[in-house]
Amino acid sequence: MKIIDRYILFEFSKNFVLTVIALGFIFFVSDLLRGVWDAEVSSGVLFKYSAMQIPQILCQMTPPAAMLATMITLSLMNRKNELTAIHASGISLAHISFLIFGAIFIACCLTLVTYDRIVPPLARQRLVYYWKEIKGRQDFSLDIKTTKIWYRSKNHIYNLRLFDKKQGKIQGVGIYFFDHDFQLLQHIEAETAQFDSTGEWTLTNGMLTVFQANDSFPLSKHFDVKKIRLPETPKDFLEIERQVEALRIKELWRFIKRNRTAGIDTKAYEVDFHSRLAISFIPLVMALLAVPFSVRPKRQGGMGKDLSIALAFIFSYWLLFSVTMTM
Repeated sequence: MKIIDRYILFEFSKNFVLTVIALGFIFFVSDLLRGVWDAEVSSGVLFKYSAMQIPQILCQMTPPAAMLATMITLSLMNRKNELTAIHASGISLAHISFLIFGAIFIACCLTLVTYDRIVPPLARQRLVYYWKEIKGRQDFSLDIKTTKIWYRSKNHIYNLRLFDKKQGKIQGVGIYFFDHDFQLLQHIEAETAQFDSTGEWTLTNGMLTVFQANDSFPLSKHFDVKKIRLPETPKDFLEIERQVEALRIKELWRFIKRNRTAGIDTKAYEVDFHSRLAISFIPLVMALLAVPFSVRPKRQGGMGKDLSIALAFIFSYWLLFSVTMTM
């Protein structure tokens, strides 16, 4: 690799890393100051809760950092007449851009790996930490697999195959009832569970098994329809939506296909799936937009004008991205 190539890559990499750290720090501090409004927590607990989101924040800051770093690098080289000297040595702007895009592509791949390998387990820990340490529900646990969902609350453990949040309906449910000593009392398996306006769950086509302390053999009875009142409502199971962030990309795709086969609306999950892929490679587009504004003649504006243009692009991008994601 030529000395000039190494110099260009070093300057861009330095600006990129510093920009990612600066933007990530601003976002982290603002999130930390905003805090958890509905809970009384110590600063240490709140800091740990926010720190679990750092890898995700850095990934989200990669697109604007790519644009700012590209603009800063090329603008400084242009204003120092370094671009003129580089062009005089036979190196074109296309070659310089190729080097920068190559570095950004590596950053995109690292972002995708982070979204797939690092963010999901931290999202799972963050959700459990929120409910146990901030909300004070030490009995809370939630685990989503590609074939089943486990949800624990108080003296109940739920095994759900599919949950339709719009209809408040569960397909394939197993409920385990425990006493205060965590001894199994009852177990219910049902084909469906529908929440109604009376505050009860209507179970269909299931089996009730009762475990008696003085009897070594449990008693089982089949039922066609059974109404039961549980401490959990569909609102409690909405935590499943947040836990989807804890799935890796391939696990999320399997989860989507399984729900789609069952006739459940999967648009929100599909948006999450495609956004993870899209946001990982958006830095390439952002850097491409920055190149023409960075190599303008110096008399057309200074560094401040270039940064203003970059910030306008970034704000417009995040606004459009957020609106379209919501739609």
